[in-house]
Amino acid sequence: MQPFYFKQFGNLEMGTKEHILDIAESLFNANGYTAVGVDLIRDTACVSKTSMYRHFGSKNKLILAVLVRRHLRFEDKLGGAISPEMTMEEKLNALIDWHFKWFNAEDFHGCMFMHAMSEFKESDDAIADSASMHKKWLKALIKQIISNTPNDDEQLAESKAESIMAFIEGMIVRAEFDDITSFRPIYRFAIQTLSKTNF
Repeated sequence: MQPFYFKQFGNLEMGTKEHILDIAESLFNANGYTAVGVDLIRDTACVSKTSMYRHFGSKNKLILAVLVRRHLRFEDKLGGAISPEMTMEEKLNALIDWHFKWFNAEDFHGCMFMHAMSEFKESDDAIADSASMHKKWLKALIKQIISNTPNDDEQLAESKAESIMAFIEGMIVRAEFDDITSFRPIYRFAIQTLSKTNF
């Protein structure tokens, strides 16, 4: 079940709010959250600070809205890349391929949810919780992909999902530091191996 703030910001109307969110997300993604001030967002978006605070209340609530919207986009795009008709192997390959498409995007600067947890884990529960919820959703998607593996009990399915989740998270960090495009076949092989491992 999604927490209240996923519902609160899930249906933002088009217009000024969306424009501010677009600008804020781009700046936060490229530069981090702490480094980007409200004045920079205001000036880049060409809106008044009054308008920003009227729509979002505070910088932290703007960050939360950015993360919620980004999560919903991930849910739509990544979830849509994996169809029920695919085999487990095809779903896992689609999971890898979707991430590599993201890594090769011009605006890839690592995971905004990881960065949010790093910056706000001790200072803002709502932001930290939204980052945590995103990762829980990804792990649940992975578990759903491998759930039809014959002879897997709940504990084994959980162990496999956790190992694949850690693998994906590591892949995201590697992609932030280096171009890993040429290693895609290795990552495909590795995720298939993890899905078949009996811990």
